[in-house]
Amino acid sequence: MAESNKPDSESDANDERVEELARELADRLRAMPNRQELTDYAVSLLKESNEDAGQSEQAAAMVARAGKNDPFNPIAFAIPLFVIGAILCATGILAGVGLGIIGIALLMVLWGLVVSFFSRGPRRGSKRESP
Repeated sequence: MAESNKPDSESDANDERVEELARELADRLRAMPNRQELTDYAVSLLKESNEDAGQSEQAAAMVARAGKNDPFNPIAFAIPLFVIGAILCATGILAGVGLGIIGIALLMVLWGLVVSFFSRGPRRGSKRESP
């Protein structure tokens, strides 16, 4: 139970520190002749720093996702190959090449389904159990 109180005390300390800094900033701004302009400037700085922090967190999450090394899924490449094969078949002159490309696209779809079902199935179950 002592561990569950620890985040609350840190959160309370952070809240108090933020309130203290905000009061100090407000007191200093009140003493200045162009306080409205400086207040707007301070607010815009806080917004920018908050946005920058959000972007760095998002970038860190993207790097973590990329580091998982998800297997290559060829379905994304099979779709345009299928379209190209269909267009070549529609021309009539290159129907043989078009059928070959459609066959390759179908093999890629099958391979993608196998990759999806067998390599990602266990991870989804483990993610549901962890929360």
